[in-house]
Amino acid sequence: MKRRWKGITALGLSALIGCMAPVSTMMAAAEETETAESVQELEVTEPAAEEVQEPEVTEPAAEEVQEPEVTEPTTEETQETEVAESTTEEAPEPESVEAAAESAEFIPQATETAALKAQEQSEKAETPVIVIQLQGQNRAQELGGTIEYNTYFGNRDQRLSISVSQGSDPVSLYYYLDTAARVSNESKSKEQLSDLWQPAEQEVGLGQEGAYVLYVMAKAADGQISYARTDGIVIDTTAPVITGIDNGGTYPEDTCFGVTDDNLESVLMNEQPAALSQADGMYRVTAAQYSTSCVIRAKDKAGNETVYSITVEKKNAEDDTSVISKTGDYSLKAGTAYRLGDGNWTLKGDSTVYRGGSTFYVSGDGNYHFTQHMK
Repeated sequence: MKRRWKGITALGLSALIGCMAPVSTMMAAAEETETAESVQELEVTEPAAEEVQEPEVTEPAAEEVQEPEVTEPTTEETQETEVAESTTEEAPEPESVEAAAESAEFIPQATETAALKAQEQSEKAETPVIVIQLQGQNRAQELGGTIEYNTYFGNRDQRLSISVSQGSDPVSLYYYLDTAARVSNESKSKEQLSDLWQPAEQEVGLGQEGAYVLYVMAKAADGQISYARTDGIVIDTTAPVITGIDNGGTYPEDTCFGVTDDNLESVLMNEQPAALSQADGMYRVTAAQYSTSCVIRAKDKAGNETVYSITVEKKNAEDDTSVISKTGDYSLKAGTAYRLGDGNWTLKGDSTVYRGGSTFYVSGDGNYHFTQHMK
């Protein structure tokens, strides 16, 4: 009886202490209490058969057994409270799991991005690079833009060499030679060229006069394709044509002449730029200051040149009173500037020798006789 009473008392005290202690202490106390009770019940079970016959013990035992029944729900509530608190403490775990999942997902994405970049770099490295050489210079450039004409040749035997500096082997080459590029001066696009390509050899020749643009497409075995074009290339073997005068002829000053050439670069008169009339597009014949000869030199961008040498007949006093061009009498006026022609000059009644090309003045109106002395 005493041992059973002590067990019951211990169970009650454990329940009371469990209510006051922290959750972890209550769990431990409850476990100890349950362990102690199970041990005590096992110990009491054996003598219980001997003590059943005592009436006094039976009644109190029934009453005393009811007290632990009140404490058991308390223990269950404590366990529920412990479970709830434990659940509350462990609640952040899903967030950490999601964060871990996001972290796990980020790593493959970064790896995939790096792989794509590496693949793009690899593909770029394998793209064929087209080289178009003309007289030892690479003339290849990208498609698009306005065609510039800065390359001129005065002979027809020009050959363009086509090759690829990098890319997968083998590479198939295609070309299109545009002979009407100057119509629009605009580069053709990939779409415009799609139906114009022809299989290309390693060289393309330019045999006729005209303006050309060479387009090239390189197609690698791995599917990589690249495009290139040249600038405008002009084959011009024709020299400029001078019209209005003949080579070796004699012409008065201010005689008009013209020069025609599709690629005209310059017109020189006695090695000085000839003045072009904006009104009629013609040039005027003039002589050097101390000479009646005139050399006309017309040159185009391909280096072709036409040279005329003529004699200029300067105006006499009847045509231009300001010019003294040959031996004779001249009616001069005071205060007017006169220009002496080529050679040296003497004036009748004056021992001074005047140099040709110089300016001459008279002191009074009258007739003066000039004599020309050629060197």
